[in-house]
Amino acid sequence: SAAPSHGMVLGRLSAYWRALGVSDPDQIAALSEQALRRGMPDRPESPDPLTGALAAARDLLDDWLARTLDLPRQPQALAAARAALLGGAVPDWPAVLFAPPDAARDVSGALRAAVAEPAPAPAPGTMPAQRIELFSLLDPLRHWRRSVSSPSEKTPS
Repeated sequence: SAAPSHGMVLGRLSAYWRALGVSDPDQIAALSEQALRRGMPDRPESPDPLTGALAAARDLLDDWLARTLDLPRQPQALAAARAALLGGAVPDWPAVLFAPPDAARDVSGALRAAVAEPAPAPAPGTMPAQRIELFSLLDPLRHWRRSVSSPSEKTPS
């Protein structure tokens, strides 16, 4: 199949950034161009330039998050930071992305507070064993049937 055109890849990147909450056309264009430069450095004959460009867009966002929050480049830490960012922890994050580095420090506290922390490791709890009594609607019927059919229970007529 034919490789996607530069315009099509740029259009898909623009749609990707809009889906992430970037609304300013100039920011979308700048982010898309950065992702294109990262995704197709020296290999225009890349097997799938669209996949490379989208991966570069994600890496661009992850690099900014790692730098802003001083995070290690670990998938779980970056995924939690990405979720907090896209969940609304920093309402105008695209503007902060293009701001000077000092401005990013201002939002790092809000973003860091919104990042989910991993739960503690599971630990066995000490709990006494409890007897489980099951209830069946048929039990009262069985008791009644036994009492009706039992000869000792019948009174002489």
